Amino acid sequence: TVDAPCKSTVRRVAAQLHRAMSEKGLAFLVNHSIPDDKLRAVYHAFDNFCDLPEDVRNRFRRISPCNHGYVSPGAERFSSEHVEELRHTFNVCRLDQNLPDAEVQGFQAVVASLAQDFQKLATLLLRALASSLQLQAEYFLDSHRNMFQEGNESCMRLLYYPPFGAPATSGVTRCGEHADYGTFTLLAQDCEGGLEVQTSKHRWGRVGHLPGSILVNTGELLAFWTNNKYPALHHRVVVPEQPKLRSKGRHSIAFFVHPDNDTPITPLQCQVTQTEKPEAKNCIVDNSKSHHTKHNTIYTAYQHLQMRFRETYAS
Repeated sequence: TVDAPCKSTVRRVAAQLHRAMSEKGLAFLVNHSIPDDKLRAVYHAFDNFCDLPEDVRNRFRRISPCNHGYVSPGAERFSSEHVEELRHTFNVCRLDQNLPDAEVQGFQAVVASLAQDFQKLATLLLRALASSLQLQAEYFLDSHRNMFQEGNESCMRLLYYPPFGAPATSGVTRCGEHADYGTFTLLAQDCEGGLEVQTSKHRWGRVGHLPGSILVNTGELLAFWTNNKYPALHHRVVVPEQPKLRSKGRHSIAFFVHPDNDTPITPLQCQVTQTEKPEAKNCIVDNSKSHHTKHNTIYTAYQHLQMRFRETYAS
């Protein structure tokens, strides 16, 4: 089970994860133990929140440098292009603060229950990643002990993309091109609604919807940590051209897994290649290639994340 996976389960997941993450940067997870009814309950609760008057929603808005809270459509931009990104977002970084439970009955309960399930699944994958690189089982987990607590910026992000009755103009999209900032991301979605991944420098491929599955994709810190053995996946969410797809709203829930804030970003010196079995080689820490600031100090996970936030929320 996800709660207490046996070693054979971790090894099996590690082999499959290594192949998918090194070659594609993403994988669909099935039999992941997160019930679909919990996902639907959170979609419904967030719909009720988005139906609230704007002034009520803004009582819960994200206030920098804290990442927790509501972000209105158009308030953040991932792409370097000047394109408006239309989506409602609620970042859940803490399970015990500033959630709209009085305004949306049961909001905190359904969100907290799902967040705990995502955290358990992330724990299994962190162990599997360590196994795939022939590291101690707790190597990555030791740097992710404080998820949903002080000292860690992991975040469960609730997303609603409104429908489009007509084709989108050139200045509007759902989510601009970017790579996620942290270790990896777990993504649940209710339908196919424009998610694309970069397959080469100038080409994009549509990601279909596999009902009941959860998508896992690589982030920037995992790419740096593993010396790009698991490259960060660039992706975006476009407004679909097909009227049937763009006329439907799209719900998704993304759990962004980040290391504890004080974790130094020091890459591993790995010899694993795509053609080798994950257990073929060991990895060692290579301090000479650490993620450095301009003052030549090693970047921490928190410093990297705050740098990316300044870019995302720049006016």
